[in-house]
Amino acid sequence: MAMVEVTNRCNMACPICYADADRAAADVPIATIRTYLEQLLQVTETPIPIQISGGEPSLRDDLPEIVALAKQLGFRNIEIITNGIRINREPAFLKALKTSGLTAVYLQFDGLKPATSLRIRGQDMSAVRRGAVAAIRATGLCCTLAVVVTRGVNESEIGPIVDFGIDNIDVVRAINFQSAARFSGRFSLNDHYRGYDLPELLALIEAETGIGADTFRAEHLGHPSCNAMSPIYIANGVREPLFKYIQKDDLLAFLGARRREIILDGFSGKRDFFFRHLCNANAWRLIAKAAPIFGRNPHNVLQRKTILLFAKSFMEKQALDPQRMRQCCYAITGQGGVFSFCAYNNLHRFANPRPDPIAKPRGVSR
Repeated sequence: MAMVEVTNRCNMACPICYADADRAAADVPIATIRTYLEQLLQVTETPIPIQISGGEPSLRDDLPEIVALAKQLGFRNIEIITNGIRINREPAFLKALKTSGLTAVYLQFDGLKPATSLRIRGQDMSAVRRGAVAAIRATGLCCTLAVVVTRGVNESEIGPIVDFGIDNIDVVRAINFQSAARFSGRFSLNDHYRGYDLPELLALIEAETGIGADTFRAEHLGHPSCNAMSPIYIANGVREPLFKYIQKDDLLAFLGARRREIILDGFSGKRDFFFRHLCNANAWRLIAKAAPIFGRNPHNVLQRKTILLFAKSFMEKQALDPQRMRQCCYAITGQGGVFSFCAYNNLHRFANPRPDPIAKPRGVSR
């Protein structure tokens, strides 16, 4: 996945903003956005899922035009990263985005308590978050809840957020727990803050939800210190992690040499993925290992409700690892090229306007 930033304007002033977003910042011209998207295609060869970000991208009235441009260039999975304020207030704007080609919303969602967002975001966002989810549902889109796990602030919200996601599983398709990171932007909670590395984050999720850290897989997507995921199925009212039954070697054998293709096809939807990759004897033998979830009928893969849990740990400057940057599966495309997200935010965002491409990844990890 890759991010393209279309503005640094924002209607909030979050104490932990890594981009130092500003109410008075300028928008990126659409012609420049086209260049950013085209250079991403040169690196990835085929269109990958993209996130349109800011600042707050919904402040641009021409955002539907930007979404349409991405679709025209061949991007099929187009998501906006948003705080939810405008889509909550103006559902018609979200409908216009869907008509232009938007496929999902990545919604800032740090917790359900007003005190949590007051600390992390500087204002009570609890009603806005719920209203945004309702607007996404009404528009017929899906969303990922983006949870910035901030040490000493919202760890106790992890369990209730998972409960909220499952209660709204018709629209919430994933929850991404990402460790807050001090890049070179604005981080004013305290001078002694430190983020979570991936094992710590997984242990925290286990402690707060009861979903085992060992049911998250980290070997198939980017560097194993960066990302992990766990598909959770709801079977007879019970939360069942798929990877409780399907082990690392099973998953890697299923992905095989077509790993990148199969992972990208995961964005096509459950039904399309089933008929492309699971309607064969080898896949059904694999599904049979998860009989407590699916019973003896592989078609229950389509009928069981599911939510994806992700864990993401970013690198701060003192911990930058060249190997992790080379295997990066989350890039940012902008002035100067296509970069590992962590490399760009630590080394280039506030540096020379034409950054040295030495940290440029070799391409999306395959």
